Amino acid sequence: MSSRTVKSKIPIVAAALLGIVHFVIVGIPFVQAGGGGEGLFFILLIDFPLFWLANILAPKLMYNSVAFNFWLFPVGGTIMYAAFGYLIGSVLVLIKKRL
Repeated sequence: MSSRTVKSKIPIVAAALLGIVHFVIVGIPFVQAGGGGEGLFFILLIDFPLFWLANILAPKLMYNSVAFNFWLFPVGGTIMYAAFGYLIGSVLVLIKKRL
């Protein structure tokens, strides 16, 4: 396997890793708790950018729709962390190219 192939896989691996970690830490407990309870505060701390955006764009949906929260935090949060992981992986590849 060439060095170029390994470098191109680093962002994908980082995205998958952060997405899986988020789903395990947030997604599964959120679904098991039924979308509420004390665990919701913990989830809001972890997914604060999503909470902030939803609070601005759709506050009524966020506070009155459990289905909206089921899509927002487990699914949207996992996508957000996967994108963040991809960004971190890409930065690591750029740093490695510079060295």
